[in-house]
Amino acid sequence: MPQQQLTTHCARFDHGGCGFKVTVEDGVVTRLEPDRNDPFSHGYCCNKGRAAVERLQHPERLTQPLKRRGERGSGRWDEISWDEALDQIAARFQTIIERFGPEALSFAQGAPKGPEFFVMLRLANLLNCPNVAGAQHVCHMPREQMAMATCGFFPVADLDNPTGCVLVWGSNPLATNEEGVLGSHLLECLKRAQNLVVVDPFQTELAKRADHWLRIRPGSDDLMALGWLHVIIEEGLYDQDFVDNWTVGLDQLRQAVAAYHPGVVADATWVAQEQIVAAARAYARSRPALIQWGNAIEHSRNSAQTCRSLVLLMAVTGNLEQPGGNIRASAPKLKRLAEFIRLAAFPDRQQKLLNRHFGITPKLITVPSWMLIRSILDQAPYPVRALYTQGTNPLVTYAATDKVREALARLDFLVVAEQVMTPTAAMADLVLPVALPLEFNDIGHYGLPHGFVVARPRAVEPRGACRPDLVILSEIGKRLGFGAEFWADPDEMLAEILGPTGLSFEQFAERGVLKGPTRYATYREKGFQTPSGKVELHASVLAKQGFAPVPQAVPPEPLTDAFPLLLTSRKPRDFFHSAYRHLNSLRQHHPQPQLLLHPRTAARFAVNEGQLVRISTMHGSVVQTAHLIEAMDPRVVYADFGWWRPQPEPGETGAAGDTNAGDLANLNRLTSMDGPTDPILGTTQMRAIPCTIAALS
Repeated sequence: MPQQQLTTHCARFDHGGCGFKVTVEDGVVTRLEPDRNDPFSHGYCCNKGRAAVERLQHPERLTQPLKRRGERGSGRWDEISWDEALDQIAARFQTIIERFGPEALSFAQGAPKGPEFFVMLRLANLLNCPNVAGAQHVCHMPREQMAMATCGFFPVADLDNPTGCVLVWGSNPLATNEEGVLGSHLLECLKRAQNLVVVDPFQTELAKRADHWLRIRPGSDDLMALGWLHVIIEEGLYDQDFVDNWTVGLDQLRQAVAAYHPGVVADATWVAQEQIVAAARAYARSRPALIQWGNAIEHSRNSAQTCRSLVLLMAVTGNLEQPGGNIRASAPKLKRLAEFIRLAAFPDRQQKLLNRHFGITPKLITVPSWMLIRSILDQAPYPVRALYTQGTNPLVTYAATDKVREALARLDFLVVAEQVMTPTAAMADLVLPVALPLEFNDIGHYGLPHGFVVARPRAVEPRGACRPDLVILSEIGKRLGFGAEFWADPDEMLAEILGPTGLSFEQFAERGVLKGPTRYATYREKGFQTPSGKVELHASVLAKQGFAPVPQAVPPEPLTDAFPLLLTSRKPRDFFHSAYRHLNSLRQHHPQPQLLLHPRTAARFAVNEGQLVRISTMHGSVVQTAHLIEAMDPRVVYADFGWWRPQPEPGETGAAGDTNAGDLANLNRLTSMDGPTDPILGTTQMRAIPCTIAALS
């Protein structure tokens, strides 16, 4: 077979979507290199993307459906056919629904990477199954939901136009490539910006080059943002024309932020009053100015009001929908998401969601993961007896690992679609081998609010018996009686999504990227998509739902003699959440889970570089390897998130894929689902947790 070449986009490593040139020989991908002509990435590519060939060919890939033999978690499996696996899933689902109702069946996914998430939602809605669990309560939705309640759209940083100030808050695109944003995009923007302000507890590369770096206490972002609003409003630095004509509720907001004087905020956030005031003035006096905000601000029990306060900063300074500010990204004309997921087929969905039982907003598209676990354990408000997961590893990524393990063990039926045997897959009744990107046609960024989608054409056939998630879910749907609602071929599904564009998938793949039109100040024509038609500094939507209509802060949890340090977390740049620890090309850059601590902290607790350290909170303890660095406050320690063991860690025994794999280092043994959560969105406290450390001999 002659050598073939094609262009495609990175998928499911992170949200980047970088362009690739792929070489195929004899049906095997032999080379992958960045596409310098790609209109999105312009030749940029991270280590994760470069590992795509290794991922395709890795010996630990699952290639055949597996059925549990013996006790759950025993590690004994029988290979079965796809027909047997799909028939068993359909039969068990039908039995559970008939006996307990559709609420007894749940689905779960981690970070969405393509239409497979929306196919899952489609199947759940057709089954009238209300609960699709996800990470949205700690990832993206606090920003999106609070923006929708405030201005009616999700504000995206306009990195393509000159700006006076770049404010990077809880974000580090140079290492992580935030959804829709590459580090290279931000670097290009900074070449034209006059000021760089960074709010981050860690001295990132961006913080090193910043004009103002605010080394904030982890978890106090709500206080900091309200302190900025206090300065901007009291000093009259807001955009009076925009505020007078296009906002409502200034008086209520002024009253709400009156208590957050910079002096008060300084004590609580560990940042000097002078720095707070100077940074707030730099942002407010720069026209235009943009905020690049990140996932870190969504990991506390006040995530909603934190995110809303940052939207209010954009609004009162007149930087919404302005070139070089934060803009409304218009999506290309694709199949409407509500139609694709068949939302109309389940009109009672919001009434039956676990979200309503736990008192949070029913506007979330998913159920916070901890609510699913709690409902399995308590069998309330209704019994949850079966779970189907794809693209997620709850035993590592969900809060309160021990409770997650207990809940999974109680299920009548657990199905996991995966690429390798993870700790969660090891607990399943059935494990389904999924096809990887480059093995099927796919669309990236569909359903995300960034104004573009990317083409991911197939390069090779799936390995072994692997199938795309899209196909697996479609086949389950057909067996459950919804044949007319699914597709004979997954390419028919892609054609349905692309239908409004008039393009075939092949034509889309030739273009590579589709963007919506870029427009500014659209509110001058139609107003804002809020009840008042204006930016609501006092949010009527939140008031109607019974939540605080103006932002308020939650005092930080005090440090004590028992727990004198503040634990936060980081996602190592070579991995994505809990994924890809099995890839040697990535693992060699970060072979062990690391605890970052200041040298003064290390001396205080008699910890040496490279030494194993036990980290303890009131919820549990884990062990990671010490790395001394002066990039944070001595009162703060950083632990690696998402760690599990494809190979044994120091001090561990057992085989890869054990249900206990990685427990020694799993950060979520230090978190809880029983403490206070965000009242609007149900966010659990994933960062800023009091802790202590002890060196191990």
